[in-house]
Amino acid sequence: MKYKNIFITGSTGVVGKPLLKKLIENGHNVYALSRSEENKKILESKGVSVVSGNILTSNLIDQFKNINIDAIFHVAGVNKMCSKNPQYMFDANIDGTKNILNLGNQLGISRFVYTSSAVTLGEDLGSIGNENSTHRGYYLSKYEESKFLAEKEAFNYEKNFEFVSINPSSVQGPGRVSGTAKLLISTLSKTNPPLIRNNISIVDIDDCTDGHYNALEFGKNNERYVLNSFQTSSEELVNKLKTISSWNGRPLYIPKVLLKAIAPLGDIYKLISNNTPLLCSESARVLTHGHKYEGLKAKENLNIQYTNVDEFIKKTINWLIEENYISLSKI
Repeated sequence: MKYKNIFITGSTGVVGKPLLKKLIENGHNVYALSRSEENKKILESKGVSVVSGNILTSNLIDQFKNINIDAIFHVAGVNKMCSKNPQYMFDANIDGTKNILNLGNQLGISRFVYTSSAVTLGEDLGSIGNENSTHRGYYLSKYEESKFLAEKEAFNYEKNFEFVSINPSSVQGPGRVSGTAKLLISTLSKTNPPLIRNNISIVDIDDCTDGHYNALEFGKNNERYVLNSFQTSSEELVNKLKTISSWNGRPLYIPKVLLKAIAPLGDIYKLISNNTPLLCSESARVLTHGHKYEGLKAKENLNIQYTNVDEFIKKTINWLIEENYISLSKI
């Protein structure tokens, strides 16, 4: 096996957890970063060797004495919308990435697979984003800014190994209940859910795992690969949900101009409260912009068979039902 010993960050997150499972199942010796005793116990129960610390820990190399690491998956990062203090997100996404790149140099690895994001493409409103997109020149969110700068630093970093960037669109599917997945759960739990008319791009969680793993063998040095299973509109997705599942809701579509008008109230709430608002100016910008991504390069070069929208809906809804997140009939 070319990359027998693997070090992974973010192995308990949405993207990292199924990737860790795949690495173990495929016979790799896995070393995983853990910042808590709880996660350490979980990882050790899976036969994983634990490296204690976080992505900003400067002396991680001390825990790799006499250990030969062949490749690193740097999955860990922070994605927070409407944050009162986004600086920690910049620290984690930018400085944390540089710290793990430095670790790669110290370890003498052969390959580094980096989890970036499709938001770094910065595609113009209504256009289709891909690896050749030119960034629009302004950021919709602090998260986009932090990931854009982190990816730029990663490509420019002086590396002694091969580097591949994986840029997933919105990662959804079984196992995901946080972030934008809450919107799907909320929609399926209501008769008249509030929605906006928009473009949606999704990468199935299994496709995301395959894209990361296959980058070990097939990814080309210093290139990035957008992962996107399908793109649709919110209205088309609603019609699919009604056709395939037992849900028969009637969404109330909120005008984008109204969403933008009330968003500043969230900014005020953020300033006077310690809680994160459900809506603020940056989340309104993201929601009203929408995203259309193309994942053709990854499909062709990383040997991915993307999940279609019907299959995605079936397995996601069935999992949500099994886990008691929604009350519908199984498909």
